[in-house]
Amino acid sequence: MSTEVIAGHEQAELSPDRVAIRLLTGMWAMQAAASAARLGIPDIIGDGAKTPDEVAKAAGTHPGATRRLLRGLASLGVFSREDGERYRVTDVGRFLRSDTPGSLKDMFIGESDTVHWRSWERLDDAVRTGDPRPKAVFGTPAFDYYGAHPEEGAQFGKAMENVSKFAATAVLGAYDFSGARTIMDVGGGNGSMTIAILERTPEVRGLVVDLPYIEGPAKERIRAAGLESRMRFEPVNFFERVPQGADVQMLKFILHDWNDEESVQILKNCRAAIAPDGRLVAVEMVVPEQIQPDFVHVMDLNMLVMTGGLERTAKEYETLFAKAGFRLSRVVPTESPFSVIEARPV
Repeated sequence: MSTEVIAGHEQAELSPDRVAIRLLTGMWAMQAAASAARLGIPDIIGDGAKTPDEVAKAAGTHPGATRRLLRGLASLGVFSREDGERYRVTDVGRFLRSDTPGSLKDMFIGESDTVHWRSWERLDDAVRTGDPRPKAVFGTPAFDYYGAHPEEGAQFGKAMENVSKFAATAVLGAYDFSGARTIMDVGGGNGSMTIAILERTPEVRGLVVDLPYIEGPAKERIRAAGLESRMRFEPVNFFERVPQGADVQMLKFILHDWNDEESVQILKNCRAAIAPDGRLVAVEMVVPEQIQPDFVHVMDLNMLVMTGGLERTAKEYETLFAKAGFRLSRVVPTESPFSVIEARPV
């Protein structure tokens, strides 16, 4: 039996057939939530309650279809229905709003974009071959796809910012970055995690390095944060090099994107550039030794499909670092699915 949780409340245990139905319809549920996010429906409803007709008028959608979407998502705990035909955003649905701390709105949109959706259709092929699917489906790896489709690339950058913000509070609550001189965020996207660190540590400087497609959004994000005097972006392919001299190198949700050989190459480039007294900080999920319900296991499948990367155990990270000239010094858990994995050069 499995316990059903709706809108944060534990419900009766589900029978095996209900669990099977949940698995069968999981794709529909995710796309329904993502569509509501794209249409801005949770933002339109806000803190009040609205009828389907009111939502449809504001969203520019079909009233009858809007009613069905609201009702379907209410059955999944995203909305609640009251006073007959008025819908309110639940605590779960708040994650689809733009103004919620820790919002996952852009993550829902990004994870249901064209390259993710069509690649996940080919999971069986990924399992047969062990190879990610974007190149087979689109003729190019996922990150190259985003480089060639700037609008979708910018949206994916927003999705990664959602994850960064989701993790940032927990990471900063568990790990002390004070005492650093320069934090280099390797593959740091639009720099949202580094910005969060710099806002708490006024003595630290920041450098974000990533591919050119994210340079514009990153510079705009840095400007908006008022950190242009302490932080900059440099377009870099981290498989070729990373800039010299930072005493803290941060790889946030990077190593899980790549297989062991590729990850070792990234880490070797980091090792060649790190300050002698430096530390490498990887923010990743760590696979537990015992299998249990956990986000990390399905994310591991996402890495198989999308990039050819993988989630790893602490022991696997230790081995990975050793191959690149680092020593795993500690793994710091946080109040989130993510851990801070610290390594020192040897």
